[in-house]
Amino acid sequence: MIIFSRLARPLSAMAFATALGLAACGQMGAPTKADIKQVVQNYMQAQNEKASANTLGLFSGPYDPADLDISNADCTSKDNAVYSCAVTATTKKGTHTANLNLKKVNGAWQLVDN
Repeated sequence: MIIFSRLARPLSAMAFATALGLAACGQMGAPTKADIKQVVQNYMQAQNEKASANTLGLFSGPYDPADLDISNADCTSKDNAVYSCAVTATTKKGTHTANLNLKKVNGAWQLVDN
């Protein structure tokens, strides 16, 4: 019993540290600026393929996803694990702000309608 008690403490501490590490790495909570940047870059690439003239109300195409920088992303939790994010994005074409709704689906952040 004494041996088990001594082993349980380090294992509990490791489990706690792992949970903290996952939270710090963005596994829990709101999307980070990097998460949002990846979602918007993916959207820009998809719009380029469609030859669209508009990206989320932020920029006119054609789009250079490598040129994108997210300077601000203030996210608030909504219903159904959706986050409403006020995003400020900058490219060579200027700086624009838009509200985006994101939700983590199968481990990846995606744009959603609401």
